[in-house]
Amino acid sequence: MKKNDVFLIIIILLILVPVSVLFLLRETGDKVLIKIDGKVVDTISLKADGQYKYETDHGYNIVEIKDSKVRVIEADCPGHDCVNKGFIKRNNESIICLPHRLEVSIVSSDEEFDIIVQ
Repeated sequence: MKKNDVFLIIIILLILVPVSVLFLLRETGDKVLIKIDGKVVDTISLKADGQYKYETDHGYNIVEIKDSKVRVIEADCPGHDCVNKGFIKRNNESIICLPHRLEVSIVSSDEEFDIIVQ
């Protein structure tokens, strides 16, 4: 290994380590926000385990909340990208089903003002 290679590896590590730590230390939210066509249709506590079905003009999605995590377990859209996303649990993470125009997001109670203003 050349001196420049070692220098480059050190620089990359100095950038990646703090970013990784910040990513892992993100706070968890406490609410699930469900939007259809950009409008909030439901707000559910992350502690309210269960399955919730949302029907739109374009199809349906079944959202599951379990152990303070949320995921889409079933949808009749092509591709099933929303189902393949799996569980999310961190604040500001989201699952989007473009064909059905559905968005499932995790938010914190502290951000309720930001959601309304947005």
